[in-house]
Amino acid sequence: MAKLYGLHRSTLHEAVTKGRITAGLDGKGQKVIDLSEMIRVYGEPSGSTRHSPTPSPDVLPTLAKDALHPLLEELRLLREEVRELRNSLQLLEHKPAPPLVTKSVAKSSGSEKHQEPATWASLFSALDE
Repeated sequence: MAKLYGLHRSTLHEAVTKGRITAGLDGKGQKVIDLSEMIRVYGEPSGSTRHSPTPSPDVLPTLAKDALHPLLEELRLLREEVRELRNSLQLLEHKPAPPLVTKSVAKSSGSEKHQEPATWASLFSALDE
C-alpha cells in the first residue's frame, strides 16, 4: 500500500496506530490494510485506472453476446412465468367452508342427524340441547 500510494511505511504504521486506518489480520497473523480503507482515507491511488465492474454491452465480443443470448432468453421466460404466477395468485381467493354443526332433527320416523353451517344461533341452540 505504501508503494501504491507513494507513502512511507512508517506513515501507514502511524495511521493504523492512531486509528485513522483500520487494519485487519491475514491468515499468518500479519496486519493488512484493505484497499477500500486506503481509498476511504487517501482517495484513489495516483496513476491507477478505474475499470467499470461490468463492461457495457457494446464492449462485449460477438462470441460472448452469442453465448449470453440463450441465458437472456431463459431469464425473459422466467420473468414472464413469475408475472403470470403473480397474476394467478391475485385471482385466487381463499374462502374456507364454515364448520358444520351436527343438529338432531326429530322426524316422524325417529331422530335424524342433520348438518348445517355453524352460525352463532346454531351454536347456541346446540348448547341448549
